[in-house]
Amino acid sequence: MTKYFPALLFLLGGLVVSCQSPSSESGEAPAVSATAGPQEAEALTFISQRVTRPEKPCPKDSCAEVELQYLVAKGEPAALRDSLNQYMQRYLMGLQLMHNPDASLAPREDAAVLVADQFMEQQATFRRDFPDAGVRAGWYLTVSSKPLHQTDKLVSLQIKHEGYSGGAHGYAMTTLQTFDSTGHALKITELVTDTVQLRTLVEQEFRKVRKLPATSFRRQGFYTQRGRLPFPQNAALTHEGLMLYYNAYEVNAYAFRPTQLLLPYAQLQMLLKPEYLPKV
Repeated sequence: MTKYFPALLFLLGGLVVSCQSPSSESGEAPAVSATAGPQEAEALTFISQRVTRPEKPCPKDSCAEVELQYLVAKGEPAALRDSLNQYMQRYLMGLQLMHNPDASLAPREDAAVLVADQFMEQQATFRRDFPDAGVRAGWYLTVSSKPLHQTDKLVSLQIKHEGYSGGAHGYAMTTLQTFDSTGHALKITELVTDTVQLRTLVEQEFRKVRKLPATSFRRQGFYTQRGRLPFPQNAALTHEGLMLYYNAYEVNAYAFRPTQLLLPYAQLQMLLKPEYLPKV
């Protein structure tokens, strides 16, 4: 399991019991993000969908289970809606990489069903090949997602993914992504006017959150780029400011665990591009 984790981290960065088709739940997003034209268009909203697969029959000490909760965007603008849905579908398809690094990542509407079924098939094969595996056969795969922030200029999503499929330990990843009104997935460097100043703020907040001394990051065992802490692969604008998230393995060993940072808008007034600042 662990040998494919760095590749999965990179590609996913850049996770009522039913065995039927996805079931619809109440949406979790704010109600409105955009309107268009003289006639009011349907506002952009989200519907939560869920696919679950429990193992049947289930050994008491090692039950396997899949639970994938994901978002489907509805309404206008169409370009943003379609981009959000394709992003979610690609994310789900990317979960295959743990067992099949050559899997197609092309978006498809039945991505959650496909991934859930494949995961349980792979788990069943593992049980047949290793009948004495015991608790090591208790595989699981979970995904939860929600909108973090929504305005007429942007939408931010958070996706959490956890799992175990053999090995010394499980894994957990958090993905953050902001999209502009055209559906473009914004990189952290596209949000600000000065990446040098942003990096300084990120490093200061990282030291504060992790309670680190002022010595170099490299000497403390962190992965650096020319002596500087790299930007995290996941960042998104929220109601409070710019949220940044370093997953395990991203800047240090697994045992270091993830690090979440928040740079409030008060710190970003002269740094964030004007179109992304909150309206007063």
